[in-house]
Amino acid sequence: MIKNISALVLCAVLCLCVFAGCSDDNNSEIVGKWVPTTVTIGSSTVPYSDLVKEGREFSLTFESNGKCKIILGGIENEGEFTFNETSVDINYSGQSMKLDYNRGVLTLNLNYNNETTSYLFSKVVE
Repeated sequence: MIKNISALVLCAVLCLCVFAGCSDDNNSEIVGKWVPTTVTIGSSTVPYSDLVKEGREFSLTFESNGKCKIILGGIENEGEFTFNETSVDINYSGQSMKLDYNRGVLTLNLNYNNETTSYLFSKVVE
């Protein structure tokens, strides 16, 4: 009887290990720090480094637990995000933003005076 219970417990533990290892972390693609690389204003695209002033960092850092840190113009904000494989919805300090995701690139589209400005972000490789 004890052998049967031990075998059953061992089988249950092995099943848990196998299925836990197979779980898919939906956030894993975007976890990490992202920085803007290019900006498209109207029909002109320029490197983000040409526009940024020192001390005006703009970055997004995503954690696997759904939390994120947004630095806008050097001001840090904490928030939460949802990733659905084609976009990222971010909520922070009563604000929200939606970024498009495609093949390792995040895009934030903003509208200023009826003109779209697009920031393309790349993941920082550490």
